[in-house]
Amino acid sequence: MVEMRERSLEEVKALSREEAVEIMQHAGIVGAGGGGFPTYFKYKRPLPHLIVNATESEPGYWGDKLLHKIYLKEFLQLFEAMKEIFEFEQISLGVHEKDREWYAEYEDYVDEGIYDIRYVPDTYALGEEKTLVKHATDKRVPLFTNNPDGTRRPGMPPDVGIVVNNSETLLNVYRALFLGRPLTTVFFTVFGMEERIMDLKAYEAPVGTPVREILEISGIDLERQIAGASNVVGYESGAERYVVADGGPYINDILDSRDIMSGEACIRRTTNSLLLIPEGRQTKEYARHIKTKPPKDGFVSLVGKVSEVRVPLAGGPLTPGTPLVSEGDEVAYEQKIAEPAERGFSIGVWASLAGRVTSVGGGIISISGTARDEEQERSPAELQEQYA
Repeated sequence: MVEMRERSLEEVKALSREEAVEIMQHAGIVGAGGGGFPTYFKYKRPLPHLIVNATESEPGYWGDKLLHKIYLKEFLQLFEAMKEIFEFEQISLGVHEKDREWYAEYEDYVDEGIYDIRYVPDTYALGEEKTLVKHATDKRVPLFTNNPDGTRRPGMPPDVGIVVNNSETLLNVYRALFLGRPLTTVFFTVFGMEERIMDLKAYEAPVGTPVREILEISGIDLERQIAGASNVVGYESGAERYVVADGGPYINDILDSRDIMSGEACIRRTTNSLLLIPEGRQTKEYARHIKTKPPKDGFVSLVGKVSEVRVPLAGGPLTPGTPLVSEGDEVAYEQKIAEPAERGFSIGVWASLAGRVTSVGGGIISISGTARDEEQERSPAELQEQYA
């Protein structure tokens, strides 16, 4: 495989399409904003237009906006490199109208030869990519299209010559191509459907961190507020307990409180937010009223701050990778622990924690231990300084 190592802008621009795709696959990059589709596959064939989805898919989210404040220079470098590698005719940053002021700094760097900004209505819709394409271009993604074998499938942006990736996905591409770093962490927010529950918090946490640990770090009393909660949104128990959703008020997976308490429920590569919902409330009914403020500390890194991880070998459409480790092995942070499978959509998997492998099986590699603090790319103080 192509070597995972640091590269200058010129070295990245010199990569071939095939080399860049291979790095993405082995780095373990999947769509961070949706169903976890393998990113490398989107770049295998030439397409003229890349749209960066920075619209935040749910009310209350701040992840994309924070990333673009913190990593402005990195995104600009990536746009330049990807235009060269993949021969895009245009790269566009898709932004909600309400966020014009937040992204104003990007206007200073607009280069029509590399990238532009497309402002779109403040809508939250199923099929977010199709909605973005509709409002950002003069094209329409078909509802269905025919495969070469005559079968039908849902239409996708590539059918009209467009690649869509969200901001975090592309930051992971930057890290892989420029820094030689695999996907081992996830950026996400934790907030309540009502302000009284908690202030919004933002974290960068290792893939596979138990949700239980995230809630504890966020100040949630698990025994009083989570244990025994109904897993059915809208169920009224009379107690001040919360249902936890992996996702936002519109699209989410409700987590079983028993899985949270046991440590089975973990942060996925596709986790954008953990939303706390009071028992007896319906998420969609109150979505319009959710108001959150950007976190004072920006993203707080939890690398080196958690005790265990359960790293998935697959997820969504992925075929599980082939483990390279066994129970009892000692692994280093960012050590490769699984190779992509030879068939199907598959990615490389890397240790998000330094420690001892406690189990391998059921599509999960569990690791107990702690990663070294010095492995953090940037400290929370450095991130906050940039964010401010």
